[in-house]
Amino acid sequence: MKKPLIFYAVSTGVGCLFTLECFDNVLVGIAIAILFFIIYFTTLKRKFFIINVLFFILAVLSTLNYFNIDVGKSTEIRVLENKGYYFLGNIRGRKIILNGNIEDIKEGNKIYAFGSFKINRQFSRGIIGEYNIKKYVTLKKDIVYYSYQYKKFIHEKFQNAIGNDRAAILMGISFGDTQYFNEDQNLEFQKLGVVHAVSVSGLHMAVLYGAVENLLGFKLAVVASALYAFFTGMSAATVRAFIMIFIFKMSKIFFREYDSLSSLSLAAIVLMIAKPYYIVDVGFGLSFLATLGILLYYSKLSRKLYMLPQKINEGISLGLSSQIYSLPYIAFTIQKFSYVSLIANLFLVPIYSVVVVLGNIALIACFFAPLFNIIAHFVNTVLVAAEGSSYMILKLHSNITHLSYLEGILIIIFYMSYILYRSGYKKMKYFPIIFLIGVFLESYSFFTEITALNFENGQSIIISNKNDKIMFCSYDLLHWKWIDDIKEHVNLDKLVTNPREKTVYKIDKNKFLKLDFQQNNCTVVSLYENRSKFNFVFSSKNKSNIDTGSENTVYIPKIKEKQQYYNTLDSSIKYVIIFNRIIRVK
Repeated sequence: MKKPLIFYAVSTGVGCLFTLECFDNVLVGIAIAILFFIIYFTTLKRKFFIINVLFFILAVLSTLNYFNIDVGKSTEIRVLENKGYYFLGNIRGRKIILNGNIEDIKEGNKIYAFGSFKINRQFSRGIIGEYNIKKYVTLKKDIVYYSYQYKKFIHEKFQNAIGNDRAAILMGISFGDTQYFNEDQNLEFQKLGVVHAVSVSGLHMAVLYGAVENLLGFKLAVVASALYAFFTGMSAATVRAFIMIFIFKMSKIFFREYDSLSSLSLAAIVLMIAKPYYIVDVGFGLSFLATLGILLYYSKLSRKLYMLPQKINEGISLGLSSQIYSLPYIAFTIQKFSYVSLIANLFLVPIYSVVVVLGNIALIACFFAPLFNIIAHFVNTVLVAAEGSSYMILKLHSNITHLSYLEGILIIIFYMSYILYRSGYKKMKYFPIIFLIGVFLESYSFFTEITALNFENGQSIIISNKNDKIMFCSYDLLHWKWIDDIKEHVNLDKLVTNPREKTVYKIDKNKFLKLDFQQNNCTVVSLYENRSKFNFVFSSKNKSNIDTGSENTVYIPKIKEKQQYYNTLDSSIKYVIIFNRIIRVK
């Protein structure tokens, strides 16, 4: 069997997924396992099938071992990260939420804690539960603690040299430490589609390894890369890149043929056995799918674009190939996409690569003030260039596009149809067109749709008209997260926040939306369509004493906090206007 590690990686992933699913729904887990065994049993030779079953069993045992642990009333804990209201800790290689007596705890500390443990598994984050600390003793400081303090020291040095904002960007780009980012910086990186630049990834490892190897050789480059992976938190993408680079270099030393897909598969096996929850971790999935796309399609795209200058060819080929498999995954997970990401990656990633190198040189140079000041000056200059480039790119398109499950399915269907078409099934070229028509019919509003929400801390009304979606919303500035939740799930063409009384927004030549008046704890929003008026009264009751002067009036009662769900739109009320009649459909 050629490239057996690919099959072993799939068996390991299915084993982890089967076990995790069994925690929530045994029947679904069993269905996954049965389907896996049927496919492998009917397609593989008996001996090879048995080996794959062993990897499946190994993954199951590893997952059970990770999520089933007796913490006890006292235990040793490594404090990992301050999350505001709680800390994230590590107990015997497993993540855990720390609460209770945590006021004086510091990141990086190793403590011996006394308290109580409660199982609260969060599989996508690898969290096994919560530990309520009653009292604790801080243990002897070690290299991990000092690495945390060293990062804070580096941040303070750059903060004094280049200012708060640029120091925050440097820490994010060089070391994946985004705790210093403000909301505007987070949003800008999302709009640019370069969030991977501030979460230590294969890009960082490749840049650092290449720079060190060119200066100091293979051995020191391996050591430096391993230390960098440790210093930045051993993320899945970093460890994956380190394993692949190490195998590639060792194959050259021992005169062996290097197989990139087998190397990627081995990295996946190692990581999933060590951290079984990685199979549902978004960062892990994006890293491996992007790498898989690059390995399979980068050379092909590069040959197609041979007429372009080499650097532009490389940048476009890398960007497109990395998104071939990661784009549908994004549609099913984070559901955010930036249309300018290809341009941003083409121009900004080379600039950020310089920042990665300079930031890591500063780890040593910080003890020599003149040298550090020179590096800080160069960093500042490079970041100014990056800011200018970001500004120009965002002028092209500054909105984040929401991708739905339907669009993810559509992308996969396009891929499958193309592959089948190339394999000789010529009629498959019509299948995406049929599905595309279905998507259009599902997303296009032939009649005006109104979605209304009335919360304790604000109200909103969303008008869907043909392909456009407009939202009026009023909210308490201290309670805005539900607005962000709506924006994440709806592609809004226009958002009007906290409008004044009598504010009017024209939807098209026959429709406009107006905030009529606010009184007696009620807000009235009117939709004028084809000389008809439809009133939406946001009140604390099912009815109010407000006379709207129209029969087409509906009352949107307030929803109590306990009625709100994770997806804000689950709590909405929906209407549709058909032939000047308003009908509730949800």
